[in-house]
Amino acid sequence: MTELSVVLHHKLPPGVADFVRSIPGLTLHAPADDEGVASALQQGAEVLVTYTWRPDFLAPGLKWIAGCGAGIEQYPLASLQAQGVTLTTAAGVHAECVAEHAFALMLALTRRIGESVRNMTRAHWVALPGEELGGKKLAIVGLGSIGEGVARRAQAWGLDMVGIKRNPANYTGCLTDVRPPEALPEVCAWADIVMLCLPALPGGRVLIGKAELERLGAGWLVNVGRGSLVDETALVDALQQGRLRGAGLDVTQVEPLPASSPLWADPCVVLSAHNAGDSPGFGPRWGTIFAHNLDVFRHGGVWRNAVAANGALT
Repeated sequence: MTELSVVLHHKLPPGVADFVRSIPGLTLHAPADDEGVASALQQGAEVLVTYTWRPDFLAPGLKWIAGCGAGIEQYPLASLQAQGVTLTTAAGVHAECVAEHAFALMLALTRRIGESVRNMTRAHWVALPGEELGGKKLAIVGLGSIGEGVARRAQAWGLDMVGIKRNPANYTGCLTDVRPPEALPEVCAWADIVMLCLPALPGGRVLIGKAELERLGAGWLVNVGRGSLVDETALVDALQQGRLRGAGLDVTQVEPLPASSPLWADPCVVLSAHNAGDSPGFGPRWGTIFAHNLDVFRHGGVWRNAVAANGALT
């Protein structure tokens, strides 16, 4: 069997590169930067394992992109289809991990852990009474595997919940009140906490802007979806004016978040560096999908987590 030429992007989630290296029959390339990735692909590599994308990665010999993220907004789907490149994603791989992280951000905000950590770095002892989650009203926007994971956990904590899903009629999870996207304004007005668990919207459209933040009022916002979902200028204004009580953000509009952003210094903000899905379990779970799809690539069959031209998973 001819060895398959695979390029490993230099920035991958934990355990991914180790899993691929453990598979026999692969010729691996591990460039140190994006220019090296593009060069290796131009030299004929057929498979790219990546979490990110650049236009110069679309080389003539590329046949399969084994994505390490759930989002697809960065990929040129029409160009990939035209060239016959299969794109697969890590959808579902990090669902439980991200749900836990989202819950951690919510607790950090309501229990004022971020403020306590800032005081700790200054050896400043001050009591900061936090809020109880039980009885709070939580709006979960996006009820895929991550949003559903949050909902299951929140049930045990006694939160009242409303979910928002593109097609509520298709929902089969644990929530009893699921509404369409058009209900977002009324749900923001109802909620104490709005949690975003959905991918980017087409064209990078903003979901939470000034109007939605005003309806949320003295509540909290948690975003483990995509930074483009939130109008960051409106968010900073709501925080600085004291209208919003806090924000827990794993994602921002620009990543890495610029040092000049007011979000860094705001004591009511808890930030993590888009790492909600990273854990030691990521590599093995992703590897199960990769191993299956590698067999399909070599011998034929049905792909797992393949993306159709319209963006739907097949």
